Amino acid sequence: MKSSVKWNTDTAHVLTLYKYVLGILGLWVLAEKTIFSRIRWFISTILEMSTTVTLSLEVIRHCHDHEDTLDAFLFASSSVISMSKLLLHRINWRHKLILVEAIIHDWTFAESRRSRDIMLEYARRGRRISLVLLYLGCTSVVFLFAPFAFANVDLPWIIEKQVYNKSEMKLLLAAYCVFGNYTPFTYAFVVILQALQILVNCISQCGNDGFFFTLTMHVCGQFEILQMNFAEINNDKSFSRYKLGILLKKHCRLIFLARYLQKAFSLVILSQLLMSVILLCVEGFLLILTLMHDTFAAMKHVLFIVVLLVQLFLYCLAGQTLELQSERVAYSIYESPWYNFDTNMMKDLPLMILRAAIPHQLTAGKFVAINFMSFKEILKASASYLSVLRVMLET
Repeated sequence: MKSSVKWNTDTAHVLTLYKYVLGILGLWVLAEKTIFSRIRWFISTILEMSTTVTLSLEVIRHCHDHEDTLDAFLFASSSVISMSKLLLHRINWRHKLILVEAIIHDWTFAESRRSRDIMLEYARRGRRISLVLLYLGCTSVVFLFAPFAFANVDLPWIIEKQVYNKSEMKLLLAAYCVFGNYTPFTYAFVVILQALQILVNCISQCGNDGFFFTLTMHVCGQFEILQMNFAEINNDKSFSRYKLGILLKKHCRLIFLARYLQKAFSLVILSQLLMSVILLCVEGFLLILTLMHDTFAAMKHVLFIVVLLVQLFLYCLAGQTLELQSERVAYSIYESPWYNFDTNMMKDLPLMILRAAIPHQLTAGKFVAINFMSFKEILKASASYLSVLRVMLET
């Protein structure tokens, strides 16, 4: 599927990054109906399912020490989040398509220079966040590959515990119980498979999160443009009921876009929220265990904690920004010179203010609103669970 509107330079600047990054896994919505995109999505989903199954079996069998088991549990949980994002894409891709087409339309038919500047500001914000996520994801991949690459090299900052037999060879992911002894050919196959699993997980996590943030920022930018349109009424001597109707239609369009955004990512946010709280606790627990005797492992856990916190903060920042920008429309309507309008126009404004006063919220499965207050509560809950795990460790 291709958009009927040709991309201009600004549209390409906003969407090209996601076209290529998400296209690797077949997640680009404008190519959703092409057979090669669906094949790539199917292969990516199978890879993530295999990761979840193998590492879950590793946790169940528990043939090595607790560190390998917990590492397997961590990546299995991460693969569950990645797999949920892949599967939910197939369910909600039409909602994402509507949002992408809205971006293409808005950039193609930008109303004024000021509107374009506002859109550009939010687009740059989304792109910066996406690049930060991709850089963090690449750094995480490097930390996962480093122990494998230096397994047979004695480095002072890497103290790798040889908890597996001498005959066993180092794997990228802790799946020694599942694969057991293997031939050199089988070992090469397993290493390549795990490398693909790690790369799919990284792209699925970072690419989807960056795409979500960019979509949300675009909707927030359109709400700010609507506020600007109401603020410009002061200088418009020819303001009429017709122009008020145009602004009303813009507001209705933004309401629908916010709803599509909620439908597209509600379950994704829920899965991210539940798994992130668990992973934060386990990563903190592992950090305490490795802090004294393995500097490299401690650095790896610190990095993963940072990535988890950045992911959660990204969702909460997007939800908070959308909530504030949608609520400010009511204030911009009230601050317009409504007292100069005719009686019929005055009767329409209270209904517009009443609807705009209800902020649009991104929720985790319609259970919890995602904003800065939620982020604070998540940190408090994670710290409480971590303290319990630490007491269990000391006892």
